[in-house]
Amino acid sequence: MAFDSLGIPAACALFGAAIAAWRLAAPLRAAARLYLRFAAMLFASLGAARLLGLADVAALFLLPLGSASLMVAALALFARPLPVFAICVVLVIALAGGLAGLVSGVAVLALVPLIFAGLVIIAASLNGIAVFPILAGVALLAAGLAFLQQGAQAGMFLFCAAVLMGLAKPSALAVQNQRHARAADAAIRGLH
Repeated sequence: MAFDSLGIPAACALFGAAIAAWRLAAPLRAAARLYLRFAAMLFASLGAARLLGLADVAALFLLPLGSASLMVAALALFARPLPVFAICVVLVIALAGGLAGLVSGVAVLALVPLIFAGLVIIAASLNGIAVFPILAGVALLAAGLAFLQQGAQAGMFLFCAAVLMGLAKPSALAVQNQRHARAADAAIRGLH
């Protein structure tokens, strides 16, 4: 294993961002909060795996599953929440991609769900006109590219931390509240 002087501080930053995202997700509605917290837990375990020297293997399993969970949270925040069956299908496909990449050793198989999730997060965030979540989707794509280039090193950890913070920022709550206010105004207008 090559020595990466920023690997451990970056893994600690990812762990800290996961804790912060967990706390910042508290005011969000359950459809977004649960999956954002699940992704935060997965990314925190990725940071812990770096300390054990298992991050390259763990990333093949945790990145697709965490990114799919973030995609479900972003859809709940900025578009329309997915039905439970669709959420199960998304998470199973991400898990299958991660396991296929892990078993075969072909990292691209594990990153296909990550790339799809990043693009969906960007599209959903454009729907909600939210800048930080758009950048979070771009950071998720960059995390996948960083993993392909150098493995689970500092760049990937920092991009993953940016993804968590971009989706957990209070601006996401503001967009959610604006959407509920527009829906309430439309319902009031419909009554008249």
